[in-house]
Amino acid sequence: MKSIARLVFIVALSSGAVQTLGAAEIQIKTADGQTLQGEHLGTREGIVKLRTGFGVVNIPENKIVTITAVKSVEPIKKEGEPAGEAQSATFPEVKAPTLPSLVSKRLAGLKEAPYRKDDRIELHRMVRNFVESTDSSKQKIVRRLKDYGTAADPFIDAAYTDSEEVPEKVELLGAAAAPGRNLSVMLFVHAHAAAKTRMLRVADEPPALPPDYVSKRDRESPRGKADFLKLAAGYVLTIEGYASTAGGPFNALFLIDVYKRRYTSEEEDPLLINIGRDKTRLAATASDATRSKSTWTADDRIMLAEQVFPWLFRDNDDLNGLAQELLKKILPANHPQKWDAPEEEWVAWWEKAKEEIRK
Repeated sequence: MKSIARLVFIVALSSGAVQTLGAAEIQIKTADGQTLQGEHLGTREGIVKLRTGFGVVNIPENKIVTITAVKSVEPIKKEGEPAGEAQSATFPEVKAPTLPSLVSKRLAGLKEAPYRKDDRIELHRMVRNFVESTDSSKQKIVRRLKDYGTAADPFIDAAYTDSEEVPEKVELLGAAAAPGRNLSVMLFVHAHAAAKTRMLRVADEPPALPPDYVSKRDRESPRGKADFLKLAAGYVLTIEGYASTAGGPFNALFLIDVYKRRYTSEEEDPLLINIGRDKTRLAATASDATRSKSTWTADDRIMLAEQVFPWLFRDNDDLNGLAQELLKKILPANHPQKWDAPEEEWVAWWEKAKEEIRK
């Protein structure tokens, strides 16, 4: 009877039937009285392979007396690998949702009055004539566009889209630089990309030849490549300042993406780097995050917190500081008192704090 049972089990090992249950740990008794236990690695050409605590053992089938399935083998941990609980006690890098989808969903829940024909005509005329207007007329146009709120956004977004027109676009964007303009974030995203393109092009251009004669006006305007590069960087930073002023979770997400690239890249232009300024601007987007009447929802606060929590524990002082300034604005006041508290402590606290935010 034993020989029949052994034969059936060996056939099962050979066919892979036992392996379908996962990595199986078995116990084998041999004809010479040995008992071996370990992970079954397979059977081939009459040889059963077994991984024991002392290494891999090859056992001829004709020497096996009995084979007993013991249990499923737990995955073998590599030396120094943290246990399962320790692995979960970290903040994972969470992929950010796309801004266009966030804006679309938020807009879908809003009801805006339809454009009147006169409104469309005025908006189109103001944007079209902006570049040819005097400085005082430009200021009036910007104020008037602000009165229209997000209704003016499509007209502003469609105007002056070429990188050569960045100066005009930046001036016009002042109309969206007002608190509560969370949903205008795509204006800043598009203009920021154009301004960065302009800046890169200026950096790659060869220096211009000096003029034969330099007038007083020429002396007061940018002349060299360094001057033009500084001016181009100013447009990039001005747009970021607009987003900070407009505030809200979507502008915060936009700046998080900008600053993550800026402070983890070795190729970023030094003209754009100023961690003190950028920490202030990121925090300003969330100045009203915990107020009852604000553009922030509980889900917004949770989403933004989970974007920057991993930064707290990166070996990067700039990211650490950016995360702290934003989290101060969006977290409940009972968070761990020390920002350098162990990550496990923060993870445990956050699991409960998320529910508190949702209440």
